Amino acid sequence: ESVVFEATTAQIQELVLESPVPVLLDVYADWCGPCKVLGPALEEMAVKSGGMFRLVKVNSDNERPVSQALEVTALPTVFGIRDGKIVHMFQGTAKYQELSSKLIKAAGAASFSFSARERLTDRITAKLDELVQDESVPDVEGSATLIRTFLSNAIKNPYEQKYRKINLENKIVASKIGGNASCLAVLKSVGFAKSGTEMILAKGKKVINVAPLVVARDCIDKWIQRNRNEMAAAARRRKDEMDRARLLAKWENEEEEDEDEDLEQDAEEVDPLACTLKLRLDGKKKIHEAVLHQDDPLSKVLEVLNVDASEEDVQITCVSKRMIVKSSDEQAMSKTLGDHGLMPAAAIVVKVGSSTKNDAVDTSSLKDRAAGKKRKKGSHTMQSIGIYAKDDDNKAELIDGGGGVWYEHDVSDDEEENQNDAQDASSSLKDNREPETSKEEGSPDGASEDD
Repeated sequence: ESVVFEATTAQIQELVLESPVPVLLDVYADWCGPCKVLGPALEEMAVKSGGMFRLVKVNSDNERPVSQALEVTALPTVFGIRDGKIVHMFQGTAKYQELSSKLIKAAGAASFSFSARERLTDRITAKLDELVQDESVPDVEGSATLIRTFLSNAIKNPYEQKYRKINLENKIVASKIGGNASCLAVLKSVGFAKSGTEMILAKGKKVINVAPLVVARDCIDKWIQRNRNEMAAAARRRKDEMDRARLLAKWENEEEEDEDEDLEQDAEEVDPLACTLKLRLDGKKKIHEAVLHQDDPLSKVLEVLNVDASEEDVQITCVSKRMIVKSSDEQAMSKTLGDHGLMPAAAIVVKVGSSTKNDAVDTSSLKDRAAGKKRKKGSHTMQSIGIYAKDDDNKAELIDGGGGVWYEHDVSDDEEENQNDAQDASSSLKDNREPETSKEEGSPDGASEDD
């Protein structure tokens, strides 16, 4: 059936006003240069539309009543008419592509009934609600937005085949749509059909009916706006579950690794006769670690530290085992480490050199220092403050300080102390000699008679 008509004034009623599809009315003239450019383009668009609208051409020179009724002032002038009403108009060639898109939308809306629109809206809403409850979809809003993007591209480019194909193996498409039944159901509801790894819309057609796509896109927009909070909460729940699962898997892997390490450690052979020693020379901070045998003698410790016990006295000390052994004790040095109770490990300090000279007290030097000190001569005063009674048995002199406070004033003199010390010394000497004197006095009278 033809979609391009050359109309007269008498045919306007039948071809334009009573047309079952939208009409593009082109008012032109044979002498108009722009009309010769626009006319073929409009005819090609009408043919490509597949009957979604018809093109009616009117020569303004031959059909002046039409151009006068439409108040045409410039050529070419194009009108968009639907249900007998003018819905759009432009002059020239600048906006014919935009008008074509608008005409396609108008034609599609006219061919898509209200009941079909409602059924499609309900179906898409139900599938999107199922998408929220699907735990396998990590980003519900992202999936819905991607579907909306595909629909919008097809609406803007109804003639382009590349915007009608969706590659399901694409990385982004696979992560957000993939094989999810709800997402695929939304695409199928607007005309997409699966072909291998692709979803194709209106395969084999030159132009698509954008009405279902527009309805689906608007429905998705409203649904996203209405369920944004719920989708965010669902996304947070899924993220928490994924994090929990990842942490659990990590924890299980760590446990397995720990078990493997424990098994490896258990599998290692441990020598029960080994004696681990930490050796340190007295006065040094460096610690030497050595692993000896239980039957090794204690003198082996000196060999490890390269200490010659024949030249100097050596003392071996283990505080934890309460052991002190000198190198001069050959019997103790020949005993094994096990006999000394140093198994399985111990810390030992080795002191090289005799300490008797250092430890001896130089009494002569002390006496010299004490004798070298000169005592101060003269009187010395010692006072103490306190509350005293007048009649207590205190021998010092009490001085009234006022306010019930008395000072105790004790005066001593070095010379008097020296005299007292001398008297004490002479009296003690006299006491020591009294037994001899009494012995002589108590001798028999015969001795005196012999004299």
